Amino acid sequence: MFEPNYDSRNKYQYIGFLPNSVRIKEHGLWGMNDLDGNEILTSQFMEVFTLSAGNRLIAAREGSFWQIFNLKGDPINNEKYDSLYPFYGMFGMTKIQKNGKYGLLNKMGKVIIPTAYRKIEKFGKGIVLHNFDLSTEFITRKELLQLPEIRHDLKNEQIKSPIKNILKTKITNKHKFY
Repeated sequence: MFEPNYDSRNKYQYIGFLPNSVRIKEHGLWGMNDLDGNEILTSQFMEVFTLSAGNRLIAAREGSFWQIFNLKGDPINNEKYDSLYPFYGMFGMTKIQKNGKYGLLNKMGKVIIPTAYRKIEKFGKGIVLHNFDLSTEFITRKELLQLPEIRHDLKNEQIKSPIKNILKTKITNKHKFY
């Protein structure tokens, strides 16, 4: 059986340069360094990647959960997600999944659509939100950029239909399809 050599000349199994950081793989686990070689995230993760190069957010998976960090290596919140799906080309938006429900983060890592939807997908110049009651809602890119951060102290009945109840003051051209 082949035993890898991890002396100082072969410390990393993989090095990948990004605009603001360097992905590294060490002893089978992933981490992140800055461009000067300083450690941002220790090599303890199953996967790491950048969510939004311009805003310097890093997604890291430990076990079966994802967490989001800034370029200092600090978590941006205490949330752990089942899945993350960056919507490249959608102004840094990231679809999040938690407990079988989907939501959306903005490019700063703030929740703008809570994890309350059956499905979220890109469509034309916006996204379609699929509710659990089988109705759908459409939000344009422009409307997405105007959405505020969602407060985490909302009561359960307030997030049953988030676009109607929480964000209706910010969304003016909501289209409902049945």
